[in-house]
Amino acid sequence: MISFKNCLRWTAVAALFLHPGCQETTPEAAFEKCIDAEKRYNAVSEKMEQARKDGSLTAQLETSLTKESDAMFEEAKAVFAGFFGKYINTPYGQKMFKESRWVRRLSMPQMEAVIGKVTDETFKNTDEYRNAADRVKYMKASAIGNPYINIVSCDTTGNAVELSQFVGHGKYVLLDFWAAWCPDCRKEMPQIVDIYNQFKDKNFEIVSYSLDRKEDAWKKGINDLNMSWIQMSDLDYWTSKGALFYAVQWIPTTILLSPEGKILERGLSPDKLKEKLKELL
Repeated sequence: MISFKNCLRWTAVAALFLHPGCQETTPEAAFEKCIDAEKRYNAVSEKMEQARKDGSLTAQLETSLTKESDAMFEEAKAVFAGFFGKYINTPYGQKMFKESRWVRRLSMPQMEAVIGKVTDETFKNTDEYRNAADRVKYMKASAIGNPYINIVSCDTTGNAVELSQFVGHGKYVLLDFWAAWCPDCRKEMPQIVDIYNQFKDKNFEIVSYSLDRKEDAWKKGINDLNMSWIQMSDLDYWTSKGALFYAVQWIPTTILLSPEGKILERGLSPDKLKEKLKELL
């Protein structure tokens, strides 16, 4: 006959093993947390877009939602980074690493931590691993304070053009990553056009590098948006050399270069860019 004391002991042991937190989590189950984090981030973006459509997006609401969106974005990055760091040596973890767009959104320390945990030699020989390692390398190389990285590409006439033709010759240069298919790029471009017209005669130049895939769409976007400055593109989408060299994680992305060719700022909004140029020029 089991004593009351032993009964309590066995009940405690059983509860320990049956508690969900003590069970081994599968990679598939763990990835659900990533999906949930992405949904929370998307929900804020959708809320802002809906408010914009129905006319209820006040300046105060936009500021509040932007702050919330930024917080959800950082939270999602942390969740994805944690998942990849734990499961990168499993087949499912590697599959998600290949397929998830959040891989491109991870910060340099997050990406470096993930690839540092790879022990699977087969995975180390994949393009996905090599691209991630290259991304870390270029994230470091294109950080603020470093010299600019030259890009050789083509202009709209198909002729070769280099970033070095415009950088390092005494002007501030804005390297602008965009694409005609990108709604946010098209939304911001009128402000960039205004900034260009205001400062183009004051030691300032813009070089736009497009992540388009189709030449006609690229050229039409330039004309539609009145982009009258230097244009470059490989027409290679996210695998474009310029996007790799400057570790571009999303577009639009702007990078301000000094007259000497140093990287001064990254990711300036049009308003922040205008403030910075007023300060410099």
